[in-house]
Amino acid sequence: MSEPHSPDERRTHRPMVAVRPHHASPAQVAAALAGTLLVAAAAVATVLFLMATTARAQEHLSAAEVLAQLEARVERLQDISFTLEGELRDEAGQRIAVEIEVMAIPSPTAASMYIIQPDALADNMVVITESAIYNYTFLTNQVAVYAVDDPEAFGGLLPGDEVFVLDLDLGSVFAGWEVRLEQVESGGEGDVYTLRFDNVDVTAEIHHVIAVIDASDWLPLRLVFYANEHDLFADLRLMSVAVDTGLDPDEVVWIPDDAEVLDRR
Repeated sequence: MSEPHSPDERRTHRPMVAVRPHHASPAQVAAALAGTLLVAAAAVATVLFLMATTARAQEHLSAAEVLAQLEARVERLQDISFTLEGELRDEAGQRIAVEIEVMAIPSPTAASMYIIQPDALADNMVVITESAIYNYTFLTNQVAVYAVDDPEAFGGLLPGDEVFVLDLDLGSVFAGWEVRLEQVESGGEGDVYTLRFDNVDVTAEIHHVIAVIDASDWLPLRLVFYANEHDLFADLRLMSVAVDTGLDPDEVVWIPDDAEVLDRR
């Protein structure tokens, strides 16, 4: 692209257009006219596209506004179920498949996670209430009861002394972290926002988290956890999401009646 003209280089008069008799055949004239109309239509379409793109860009929300929308959506949430799919990485960098069926009722707290993968934990269950966490082991038919803030309740799934929080309000989960808007893409029913949360604690196991949030329903689609700037710890997606379906709290927190109880609080 050439550099713009300086003010003294601009023309001081209008360019003249000369009109001369045209001796072309009617077919040639029609072809030329059609070509001109196509060019004009393309130009108009381009302008409209640029205008729409500019309008969408101006409507994009900030990171704080996205989190406010997410918080408001979670506050309205009566219940939710989804399948959490993805992978974890162990200390050697090996991939561990994750597939967990989740049901949750925000208030009063009732949530369950039925583990399909990792294979070593298949058919185990974790049930969460306001007062305790119940870790059911299928092979032994035992349920260990833990305090709600005890990371051991999740059977070593979490790194170090991290505590699991089943909360889709990311602003609350990552309170105190630095957050910024990384990307905005146009989705089928609304924009899709990518946020980055940076942990201000340099000694923490999790360095930063990338969150993808769909504006069509203001729920997270994907959470990617990093142990440092480049090393992945977990990449998790919410699949088959269903909200406000009238989940039964008793069904959500169900554990086999004949399980042996081990109280570890």
